[in-house]
Amino acid sequence: MLRSWRALLALAVLIVVVVLWAIGKGDVVMAVVLGALVLITGRTMFRSYSVTKGPTGPAVDVEERGRLLVYACETCGEQLVLLRRGTDAPPRHCSEKMVLRHVDVPDRELN
Repeated sequence: MLRSWRALLALAVLIVVVVLWAIGKGDVVMAVVLGALVLITGRTMFRSYSVTKGPTGPAVDVEERGRLLVYACETCGEQLVLLRRGTDAPPRHCSEKMVLRHVDVPDRELN
């Protein structure tokens, strides 16, 4: 049943295109074809943005006494202190992967 509807729709579109072309409205046909091409290209390029790529398991608290785990961006210097680990993949900043550094802290209690 679905195939017959697709065939009828394709036939109807073909008839409309031929009629528009015959009466001198070829520019309308070209505009619709170009618009459909832009739409299809955009959907295929940006399809990956609709898929969430996050951690697959529960977040785990980071417990290292006397050390902080700090992700640093080597491009701009932005730093990120890691308190909970959701995945082993490093975060990205400035389109680059951040570098994990272990920073020693004094023996006093962290706030």
